[in-house]
Amino acid sequence: MSKRPPVVGGTTPLVVQQRRQAKRQQDARRGSSTARGYDAAWRRLRAAFLFKHPLCLFCEEAGRITEAQVVDHIVSFTDRPELRLDWSNLRPLCKDCHDRRTARDQAFGGRAARWPEWLRPVSVPLTIVCGPPASGKTSLVRDRAEAADLVLDLDVIAAEMSGKGLHSWDRQWLDPALRERNELLGRLSRTPCTWPAAWLIVSEPRAERRQWWRDTLRPQAIIVMETDPAVCRARIRADAERAERQDTWNAAVLRWWSNYDRRAGDEVIITRP
Repeated sequence: MSKRPPVVGGTTPLVVQQRRQAKRQQDARRGSSTARGYDAAWRRLRAAFLFKHPLCLFCEEAGRITEAQVVDHIVSFTDRPELRLDWSNLRPLCKDCHDRRTARDQAFGGRAARWPEWLRPVSVPLTIVCGPPASGKTSLVRDRAEAADLVLDLDVIAAEMSGKGLHSWDRQWLDPALRERNELLGRLSRTPCTWPAAWLIVSEPRAERRQWWRDTLRPQAIIVMETDPAVCRARIRADAERAERQDTWNAAVLRWWSNYDRRAGDEVIITRP
């Protein structure tokens, strides 16, 4: 009678060997740490940064005291090489928090989720503002938010990451911006929370998607900007950054309205010509 191969740590020696071989091949493809940008200048910066920021940012926000062991780039320097040694693009993390963030970023082939299933209800007052392009979402939040509030606007995040204008960033920045937005949304569920209140700007014409946000995050309010298409088009024409692509933006406005349906419980702000 044939015997089963011995099991090592829950796997066969063949599986262990295959995993080791795959790891060696991956390391060979990645190249040395110096070749990947972690040179002497980076090591000096890392030491100085951890000396000044010795605690894990994520753990500290969650009320835990954990030593930081990793200096994490907020925006990957693969995308923005000029930010490799920029202190404003760094944050201190413990290895566990860094590993969890990396695993989440790499899940599903590296594609970021528009509606992350892992999100939990927020611990601070959250207001979600929806509407078509040029409907006044950003202006409303600017008027109502306090200085210490967290404002999450995908356009702003992508513009900051790419170094481009608010409405001229390329689609290649969508996934990195979504990951950053989602991570910040995840941090809103922690107690204590870094911010006293938060605002989330999203398009979301469909009632079922707004209901998803309501069920998932449990915000204090969802506001929908029902701004007439003619008003949106006039604002687009007056915006120097968007005027060059008026047709694209106008089509997005009409697409929003064609998909829009009301949801019970939303606060609706109507703007007509």
